Amino acid sequence: MQELTLNERLLILSETIRMTEKAFAHWESATITPDELGEAAKEFFDKAAAAENRADFQKVMWAYFGQLRNAHSNYIDRAAPFPHGGVFPLSLLESDGSWLVKEDDTGLTHPGDMVVSIAGKSMNEWLNEMNQWARIADWRMMAGRLSVYFSHFYTKEQADIELLNEQGNTRTVTLSRQPIDYNSHNNGDTSGKWLQQDKIAYIHIPSFNHSRFEEKALELIGEYQHASSIIIDVRGNGGGSMPGRLTHKLMNRPYRWWKEMARHPEFLCRRHPNAEISFTTDYRFSIFDPDYTQPSAETSYQGNVIILVDRFTGSAAEDFTMQFIDNGRAIIIGERTYGSTGQPLVQHFDDGNIVVLVGAIRSYFPNGDPFENVGIVPDIEVPVRREDLYQRRDRTLEKALEVIKNASL
Repeated sequence: MQELTLNERLLILSETIRMTEKAFAHWESATITPDELGEAAKEFFDKAAAAENRADFQKVMWAYFGQLRNAHSNYIDRAAPFPHGGVFPLSLLESDGSWLVKEDDTGLTHPGDMVVSIAGKSMNEWLNEMNQWARIADWRMMAGRLSVYFSHFYTKEQADIELLNEQGNTRTVTLSRQPIDYNSHNNGDTSGKWLQQDKIAYIHIPSFNHSRFEEKALELIGEYQHASSIIIDVRGNGGGSMPGRLTHKLMNRPYRWWKEMARHPEFLCRRHPNAEISFTTDYRFSIFDPDYTQPSAETSYQGNVIILVDRFTGSAAEDFTMQFIDNGRAIIIGERTYGSTGQPLVQHFDDGNIVVLVGAIRSYFPNGDPFENVGIVPDIEVPVRREDLYQRRDRTLEKALEVIKNASL
């Protein structure tokens, strides 16, 4: 790992500010206004200059992006080590004000265990401390970043985690740091099966970050073409590229896209070639207002569609889901989704080790309702319950099967 020079740090920050001024489309969510960007720049130039190492500079950049409060705007340094070692294996989610173990690869905890404290401090205390520089607006949807931020903020090699189990007993386990592989993109593969032979099919799509996920889903839909109902599961799918062919294959009625705004029409024109672009009255933003797309009824799936979502369904997976809830083609079941999508402006530094992303497009539901930091509210909400984690029970899938049965879909 090579440290960044002063000139390199200041160049990265200045380019980030330039990108923000040029392209950032999410000012209504930010904690500063465009007019305050210059004053903020002075503060962060001082902090960037004072950063003692690469890891400290990364925290400076995270604090900068924390002001913008947009999940598609971020600073990523794949060459920056954790200053105190690896990352703590904390896979948590919030439920009714409590933080629960979501997954555990260590064998020390159990999904459903409630976190009472970490290193003697409650979760709220840790979140408040980390928010002094991370400035996360909604930890519910940003829980995936929690272990990364905590591992930078907490200085020791091990952390004692106090847990409350299902029987109401407390115990303490000690977690150690583990190495992190930024180049690992093992999301598994798209998979499918019959839940009721020749009638109800199930397809799980864990990601859209590679074309293979959509390709396999299209292949499975062809296999299940005669099913009366198909359940599409995009829970935990953080996005990638919009699966347009998959949408078209499942649609049997006209559908439309987000209403979108960008600082420059070029961003929208690249995303929607030949589309008509308008402007706000002050000409500060360009606007794409969607029209309906007509699918091919001859080749699309004609049965019933149910889509399963959760708080970790984001970006391109939300692009996919929105169109089905907008026109009523599918029944959406699960949790409110992540609430962030759009095409960030991207720039690389340090031979590609550093990536700066600035959210360049802000999406609204086609009727104009806000989407960013709101998410898609499903037709049928199924909240996470602690007992379901303990029992490994999938109430969302159970609800989908119940809907199919009761409605004779």
